[in-house]
Amino acid sequence: MEMRRSKPLQVVFAWATVFTFVPAFTQKDPGVRSGWDPPNQGVELRLGVLMNPYTSTPDLSWQPFISEPFNNTIAVVNLVVFGTAPNQVFGLGSVSRISSNSLNLPVDLAAVQRDVDNINWASNTRLDDASDFYVANRGNNTIVRMRQDGSVAAIRRVTVDNSPLDNANLNGIATSTDGATTYVTFTDPSKGQGGVLALPAF
Repeated sequence: MEMRRSKPLQVVFAWATVFTFVPAFTQKDPGVRSGWDPPNQGVELRLGVLMNPYTSTPDLSWQPFISEPFNNTIAVVNLVVFGTAPNQVFGLGSVSRISSNSLNLPVDLAAVQRDVDNINWASNTRLDDASDFYVANRGNNTIVRMRQDGSVAAIRRVTVDNSPLDNANLNGIATSTDGATTYVTFTDPSKGQGGVLALPAF
């Protein structure tokens, strides 16, 4: 599928200090999109990837967590090592999926606690040992804090000055090195604009 943008994205930066508490959902939003077919073919979505290098499951090496926006799931890919040293490679062991009513077009993932053991690693995309992770939901502009077993720790709706994002949608999420701040990007397709919000961690 070809991903195109019709005009350059204009980016602004703003500080936001308000989260609105959202209770756990009891059912999925009936308006959630479920495929790339019309009228969704023009929606430019992304997927998020996190690496869990601390899996305690025997015989597993690493676990990538991959968001699947139109299925409202998160794939957990169990990687195993094939071959003998020094000719070893990662291979697919199995794939499981996290399903939750709190997922609504989950477009990106971020570690609550980033791995800091080795600065040479891409630590912003690696979970620290037993860390929860954040899920940015484009469908309803919420952020879910989720445990690695798929249970929900908390949900917050992103607001600015107690107002919802007007005609804009979340598109990405990252966390600061100290874990105290989350950064979310948003886009407004109708205006070709977007921005970045700095939000308190939860």
